[in-house]
Amino acid sequence: MVHRSRLGEMNTEELLNFLDAEEVGEKETLRILRNPYCTAEVAAKLMDRHRRLSSHRIREMLCQVRGMPTPTLIDLLSTLPWLSLLHLAQETRTPPVIRRRAERRLIQRIPKLTLGERIALARRSHRELFFQLFESGNEAIVEALLDNSRMTESDLVSAMLRTELPSSFYRALIRHPKWACRRGLRKALARNQATPLPLALSALAELGRHELEGIQNDSGVPEKVREAASNLIRRRGTPGDEQGPAAGPVPIE
Repeated sequence: MVHRSRLGEMNTEELLNFLDAEEVGEKETLRILRNPYCTAEVAAKLMDRHRRLSSHRIREMLCQVRGMPTPTLIDLLSTLPWLSLLHLAQETRTPPVIRRRAERRLIQRIPKLTLGERIALARRSHRELFFQLFESGNEAIVEALLDNSRMTESDLVSAMLRTELPSSFYRALIRHPKWACRRGLRKALARNQATPLPLALSALAELGRHELEGIQNDSGVPEKVREAASNLIRRRGTPGDEQGPAAGPVPIE
């Protein structure tokens, strides 16, 4: 009899023979699925043991086995919780077609998640999910997204360019300890038509003269923001420091 402790070391033939001869529980099934020699044929034998599919962790790992029939994996996806879908969407071992479907299914499920689940998802999500979560308008979700280690400055600028976002997005962004000091983001906030005026004016105060002149001369920028940029340029007098502001921040109302 083959010792069960070797399940992680067996080759494909040994795994198939073991499954033909032995009953395995959830713990052994997970060991088999982690084995690099677990092929689609091995996975199919595991799927024949229906009672083990009650574990969402097993169903998730089955979705990562390459060579499995796509319709079978799509059926498994429909039974998985949101966290398993996120793991599959972010795991490079997941077959590309299943990774994309897991991502789409998760996006469709976002509106049905509880607030706590959406906050947890925001902390762990990746670029393809950011926009849908920003659109929720909930400040706790926005703050969790801004704390997400995968978030980049270009992601935030892209979010502002895509469409009008809720005011909670702009408030959280301009007050965030990591992002508030980024000059690129402050410039984007000042230029964006959808940024609430008090926040756009606050963003202006941290920009250099060259950036203010660009805003002043950009017809796509709201008129009141252009006027405020002109006023700041006049207050600062002759051209000098291009980097640091020479005036205090405009209060946020």
